[in-house]
Amino acid sequence: MTTYVTKFDGTREVYNEEKIKGSATRVGVPAKMQDEMIDSIRSRLYDGISTSEIYSLIQDYLHSSNRPYLAMKYNLKTALAELGPSGYPFEKYVALLLAEQGYETVTNQIIAGDCVTHEVDVVAKKDGITYFIEAKFHKSPNQRTDVRVTLYIKARYDDLAAAHSVEKTKPWIVTNTRFSTDAIKYAECQGIKLTSWGYPKGEGIMDIIESTRLHPITMVEGLTKEDKIRLMTAGVVTAKQLLDPKVRELLPGSFIKNKLPLVESLCRDAS
Repeated sequence: MTTYVTKFDGTREVYNEEKIKGSATRVGVPAKMQDEMIDSIRSRLYDGISTSEIYSLIQDYLHSSNRPYLAMKYNLKTALAELGPSGYPFEKYVALLLAEQGYETVTNQIIAGDCVTHEVDVVAKKDGITYFIEAKFHKSPNQRTDVRVTLYIKARYDDLAAAHSVEKTKPWIVTNTRFSTDAIKYAECQGIKLTSWGYPKGEGIMDIIESTRLHPITMVEGLTKEDKIRLMTAGVVTAKQLLDPKVRELLPGSFIKNKLPLVESLCRDAS
């Protein structure tokens, strides 16, 4: 008998264990644990189960496993969309990710173009190239960055490049969600570097996060919304920063006792 899953929008699709294994692999769940997790879900499966219920079953299994910190990794897409309410925490987060990859970065720069001045979210330098980066933040994880953004960035870049002709420069757009098909097509045509959820393949923002292990602070369990806003206002945007003794002064005592060890495991995990 075929088992169907009810998605968030009400549509139904056939239950697919390979899809679950794919997401588990992405967050670093070892193969043996994946099999155990699938068995745990299978025992509680029924026709019409919602995707949110399956997500809860995954969370239940991981929280009770010997690697409970992996449960936090399933929240990455939502966590990135919580780096707000303004886009500034996301700009700072992008700068830290790139710095971890060897770029020299500065945020929120006002730079003169040939015709007008421009506010550039992140300026990154590496291997003799200066990148003018637009950190395009979306509050909804399902919202796409469309072709209008790439058109605007191309126009802005042309004005900046005309005023900095002695330097080797490139435009770059980094977003927490996805790009539309036309945005990708136009960017490829015009030489605009793109980084988004899953793009380029193997080099998207989720891949960068996994390779640097700089997970967003909004992924961390045990902090209230008010805690996270207070920390982001203080410039704390990664889970790794919570391990800094100076930052610990901003954390609730119960969090330090019960959740900080999980953060330590999350930041050092290389699975």
